[in-house]
Amino acid sequence: MFECMKQLILILIFFVLTASSFAQAVGFDGELSIQSRHIWRGSKMGNAPAFEPSVTVSTGIFSLNFWAAVTPNNSYSEIDLIPAVQLGNITATLFDYYNPVPGEKNQFLNFREGQSRHSLEVAFDNYSSQQHLKWMAGTFLRGDKNPETGQSYYSTYVEFCYPIEFHKIEIEPVAGFTPFKGYYVNHPAIILAGISFGRELRLSEKWIVPIKAAISTNPHKANTYFTICSGIAFSAND
Repeated sequence: MFECMKQLILILIFFVLTASSFAQAVGFDGELSIQSRHIWRGSKMGNAPAFEPSVTVSTGIFSLNFWAAVTPNNSYSEIDLIPAVQLGNITATLFDYYNPVPGEKNQFLNFREGQSRHSLEVAFDNYSSQQHLKWMAGTFLRGDKNPETGQSYYSTYVEFCYPIEFHKIEIEPVAGFTPFKGYYVNHPAIILAGISFGRELRLSEKWIVPIKAAISTNPHKANTYFTICSGIAFSAND
């Protein structure tokens, strides 16, 4: 865990210093949250609460996000670099997922075939638009090989959500599925269905405390999760 934490902290410091140096030219958002459990596309990652820092630097239609997670018992850790470009109502995003394997030798800068812990996914979404129905679709380009053929599955995930606001509470039903065999399951299946309830407590013009509770299920695996999340967030956008 300590090796992962050291890498995480160094990268976070780099992004904070970069954003601070160009504060007049770019937007800067940061957040530190604690998740009771990290649920990703219907699967539980690790078996302990996750600490999740995030920093986003943006200018014009471009943004670069650093996101990471680590659990105290080292059952799950991750470091992601996420560049994105806004194309009207559509956002195109490239996810570089780095997932260290507990107990194994992990090197962030090792990109060798068969040794790298990185995987790449390209995704498109309309989350920034004013439409009520939100959607995203993502396909892996690397890191999801079929062990039998050695070829990529090109695993694909599609998600829809319909956020509404009720008495200052953001309510978001969500459903996600994979259309064919791949990393997620061996056949087309709905792998996520759930609903979340969130609210932001504003401390000042730039500081807020987000609070969220969610219940989600993976119909394919017949697993159901209840999670809570809170933290502190900062925005220095003009």
